Amino acid sequence: MSIRAHVEAVYDGLKTFLGNHDPAQVQARLERDLRHILPNWSDRIPDCPGWYWFKPPGVSNPQLLHVSHGRIDTKLMADLGPPNNLVDVQRVKGQWAGPLLPPS
Repeated sequence: MSIRAHVEAVYDGLKTFLGNHDPAQVQARLERDLRHILPNWSDRIPDCPGWYWFKPPGVSNPQLLHVSHGRIDTKLMADLGPPNNLVDVQRVKGQWAGPLLPPS
């Protein structure tokens, strides 16, 4: 059973105890939180700082990249390591998954 199916089953079991609530808001919150727990590959470029899985085009292994604000301006930069180091995320082509939440 997938994590998504577990979350939906837990929600179905709890919704009668939650009182008056908007199920659409709860579902939206679950979807948002699931993106951090179980990220999906997407062509969408990161829009906030954090750790992301990155998969370059072609046959290659995914890598974990740190995305943060640049040193000079607030542009989001991906740390690709030497020799390029910090590169504007808009220029990095590939698929992204994240941001990942740190472990508790």
